[in-house]
Amino acid sequence: MTTTLGQLADQLAADQATLERELAEIDMLLRQTATEAERHEARRVQAEQRVAALERDTPSSPDLTEAHAQLLAQTRRETMMQAQLEVLGGKQRALQRFRDRLAEALPLVRGAAEQGSVTSSAAASGGADGSSHDVLAAQEELRRDISRQMHDGPAQSIANIALQAQVVQRLFERQPKQAQAELAELVRMVEHALEATKDFIFDVRPMVLDDLGLVPTLRRSTLERGRRAGFAVRFESVGADRRLPSELESALFRVIDDALVAYISARPPELTVKLDWSEHAVRAQVHASTGEASRPAATRAHAAVAAARHERTMPAALASMIREQEHDDTLRATGLPEAAWEEISRRAASAGLIVKLSTDRSTFEVVAAG
Repeated sequence: MTTTLGQLADQLAADQATLERELAEIDMLLRQTATEAERHEARRVQAEQRVAALERDTPSSPDLTEAHAQLLAQTRRETMMQAQLEVLGGKQRALQRFRDRLAEALPLVRGAAEQGSVTSSAAASGGADGSSHDVLAAQEELRRDISRQMHDGPAQSIANIALQAQVVQRLFERQPKQAQAELAELVRMVEHALEATKDFIFDVRPMVLDDLGLVPTLRRSTLERGRRAGFAVRFESVGADRRLPSELESALFRVIDDALVAYISARPPELTVKLDWSEHAVRAQVHASTGEASRPAATRAHAAVAAARHERTMPAALASMIREQEHDDTLRATGLPEAAWEEISRRAASAGLIVKLSTDRSTFEVVAAG
């Protein structure tokens, strides 16, 4: 076990050195990007002033078309620089937090390795290796998810913006009036891309969680998740909330947010997220209420036929079975999906959280001491 801990400490030290190099590179990129953004902003202001002067003095001048094209190009470059600054800043903050946590953990691991207080065995060593392998596998899976989301989201949006910008540039040279409409579409695409990038950063690691804590983060998450899904999600917090240890807040938020996303995918009629604070613990509940609107049309029709038959000749036992089947169908349609429950349970167990799911799968609950 001592050797395994020593190897882990060496790996953590290597990761720490790698993080320092990556942070130095990001810091350099941030300075360069900030300089470029300032330069493009100054050029955009100059281009705006030139367009304004030409429109005032010589509105029919052919130079006005060229000035509009230059203004569009400078605006596009400045917007791209600002978006890159936001992305780099978010990555820098995430890596800094990871580095700080690593700096706290490394001395503890080295101390345990040097003390050698735990007797090693082949079985224990195998368990440690398996645990390390699980951690590495989870990290790789997380990297794949981030890469895939980045490719399908912000990266794709930026590529579309670049294509639209080329269209606008060609139209300004040939059909200036039509270019105005395309320019408005370009502005809309830029705004959408910036919003998608902010959503992506929030999904990966919401900055507000570190700054303000669990309650404001969940309030925003429920609002945003509901907005994207197209229906309202109610949020309430009862009792005096407080800040929890950073790791606990992160784990608790992720478990609640995963449950929220899973319930939203089932599209129940109503969805509520509630935090209940006590002196020594916090209890979170995600509840999906069922209703007539959630039932499939075929199920409602089946129930109506069953009711009609029951009024005449249907045996009571058969009518009861039909009603139970209809109830089960409704729960399956709106309850927490099994795959989501299994994944959330694994994540909660690794973080020391206690989770429960009601028999009808409509209510998910997680409890954290703190």
